[in-house]
Amino acid sequence: QEQRPEPPKEDLAPPARPSSMELHGPQTYPNDGPFSTSVRKLDNFIGKGEQIVLVFILTMIVLFGASHALLDKIAHIHVPYKDDVIKTGTFAIAMLGGAFASHQMKHLSMDLLSRRFSPRNRLFLRITLSLFVIFVLVLLIKSGLANIENEKQFNQAGDFLISRVKVAWLIPIGASLMIFHAVLHIIIDVDY
Repeated sequence: QEQRPEPPKEDLAPPARPSSMELHGPQTYPNDGPFSTSVRKLDNFIGKGEQIVLVFILTMIVLFGASHALLDKIAHIHVPYKDDVIKTGTFAIAMLGGAFASHQMKHLSMDLLSRRFSPRNRLFLRITLSLFVIFVLVLLIKSGLANIENEKQFNQAGDFLISRVKVAWLIPIGASLMIFHAVLHIIIDVDY
């Protein structure tokens, strides 16, 4: 019986695949006119700022939580205000993350419905959805402002590093940023 030589082990490995970044590269918009290009640049500039702030807050929460855990376990030192920092940071990430998702246009998607529409009708659908999102966000801002007034009126006595009024301000600030991005995207869609 004839024996076949074993293939080298290098041949058994699957071929290397390109990464997503190599396949797609940076996203470009060749159909943008000069006005849409400038609006998109403004949107990207604000989005980059939000991304930097999000990474900074997340880093601070992780470092603060990890250092507290290590100090508590190793040296039995309790860091004051750890709960305030972690809760407020988490809430800030939620609100700014929503704004960043609006910048990335990932806040609301109806792919199943939009696939059946023509490109022009998809633009109308996106504008309609964005207007609905703006309506909901205006309600959220009103709710946030009412929450701020409640916190001012019923200011609970307590030892807080970050006042509850300042935390409540994150609601209208985050919602306003989401509205800002939605309006910029509507302007771009109308320009198309």
